Amino acid sequence: MIKRFTAVFVGLAALSLVAIPFSGCEGEVSVTTASLSEATMCLGVDSEMRPLDATDVFATDTPEIFCSVKLSHAPDDTEFRAEWIYIKGEEEGLSNYPIAGWDTTADGTRYIAASLTCPDKGWPKGDYKVILYVDAKEKLSVPFSVQ
Repeated sequence: MIKRFTAVFVGLAALSLVAIPFSGCEGEVSVTTASLSEATMCLGVDSEMRPLDATDVFATDTPEIFCSVKLSHAPDDTEFRAEWIYIKGEEEGLSNYPIAGWDTTADGTRYIAASLTCPDKGWPKGDYKVILYVDAKEKLSVPFSVQ
């Protein structure tokens, strides 16, 4: 009985391994070794895009707000995106409002920085975030506020 069960089990296992490629999976499968870490909101970046003057609270007249993040182990042409979102605050009727997006490609291990310049009337007070993507997959969300 055990030999028969083992033979059936091995046969089914082998059949499932053969059937996997034909199981109806459509589309492209994307696997990357790239990762993000050390995401930091700051007032500036150095020549290597590392954060300077880290903070998560900005004044309404801050000339430019930066987000610096370390990209690691990225293969050639890895897609990186930073999406700036106004979550809520003094601007009535606006919530989770996309402000801007920035895209680039990169490889290797390095810092990347995205920034936004101050609007003509100053930054609206409130809560914000920057969502960071690698190859169109959300990896990190970095909150900050303007007071």
